[in-house]
Amino acid sequence: MAKPKKRRTKKHSNWARDQRLFSSSHLFTWEGLLSPADGYQYTTAQAFMRMGGWCPMGEDLARHLLNYPRNWMIGVRALCRTPGGAMWMESQTFDLPSHRLSDIDDAYHKLRADVLSAQRTDQVFDMGWIAQTWRGEKPRDDVELWHYYYAPPAIIAEVCSDERTIRSMAGPGYSVERYETWQQSNRDYLEERRKES
Repeated sequence: MAKPKKRRTKKHSNWARDQRLFSSSHLFTWEGLLSPADGYQYTTAQAFMRMGGWCPMGEDLARHLLNYPRNWMIGVRALCRTPGGAMWMESQTFDLPSHRLSDIDDAYHKLRADVLSAQRTDQVFDMGWIAQTWRGEKPRDDVELWHYYYAPPAIIAEVCSDERTIRSMAGPGYSVERYETWQQSNRDYLEERRKES
């Protein structure tokens, strides 16, 4: 009787699994959008699934995302609006290959100041940051569409004409409450920075 053939199985690679899972993930926050549960600012972590689009990431996965060096695209962005209703986004982006986000904790303060220096503060209705991973060769994106994620649809429409893409990316728009929340948050932030200096 012939011996059954042994199946050759490929060893599991934790590193390869990690790279696949986190090859297209992002984190973002808006200073003027507060959690309805506790009234504090919050950070959203999501992973892109081919069949389901951007899906929420649990706390354990989000911590794992942050604990290891990755290739990051980082953007700091300010949402702006004139009294007449015209809206746009001021931003700065940069690449951070093979780093942990925690390696640049202080960078946000400088980038935040740089973005605000290009804009009248009384026209800003929210501000925040977004960080997205990539694996291998950085994807080409001439308009840096990735950093428009969860911006108001009218602002995304300035750089993208595809309605389906706009709907899948869009976040809340302008409101007086959001404007006032961010303006107060900015005053608190500047006062805290003044005390630290």
